[in-house]
Amino acid sequence: MKLLINGKEEIVSGIGETLGEFLLHIEKVGLQQGNVVRSIKLNGHESSPDSNVNRNIRLSDIETLELEVTNLSNIVDKNIENADAYLIKLIPGIEKSVELFRMGNEQEANQFFINIIDGVDWLSQVLDMILEAKAISPDTVFDGKSIQERRDNLITFTHQMVDANKNKDWVLLADLLEYEILPYYQEWSNLIPYFRAQ
Repeated sequence: MKLLINGKEEIVSGIGETLGEFLLHIEKVGLQQGNVVRSIKLNGHESSPDSNVNRNIRLSDIETLELEVTNLSNIVDKNIENADAYLIKLIPGIEKSVELFRMGNEQEANQFFINIIDGVDWLSQVLDMILEAKAISPDTVFDGKSIQERRDNLITFTHQMVDANKNKDWVLLADLLEYEILPYYQEWSNLIPYFRAQ
């Protein structure tokens, strides 16, 4: 098996019989303290390092294994960058959805709304991961509100938006998006530089 770690060919012995055993060996012995396997490619194809199916693959069946190794700090920084880039796209998407709902173009507005809901879920997970990795308590207060208050508000707003959508109350949905969700994410956009500094 040809092994590449961060693009450099490596030779490793005593590595086990399955990919799972090999990754465990690499994580315990082959990586510097604080480093993790971020991604893998098996025979040139992207794969998940956490997949049980992948972990059971026999090493003898792998021609080329490419690992991207990084430290947790780099992963957190990348997630902060991704969250910031996503907010730059999400905020105009919310504004466009509001405009479409107000103009009576519910079908197109709902397409934006579905993407917004998916984005809310993804962004919430990323922000939670960043906060945990940076050891920022949910009780931490920014601009007069704690992170936990913000989370609770988002849950309330999301339930209200889903109900408004279910009831086809486009005016209420547009109002929630414009007066609750948009300011919510504008606040988070302003908080991102703080997370970078931590």
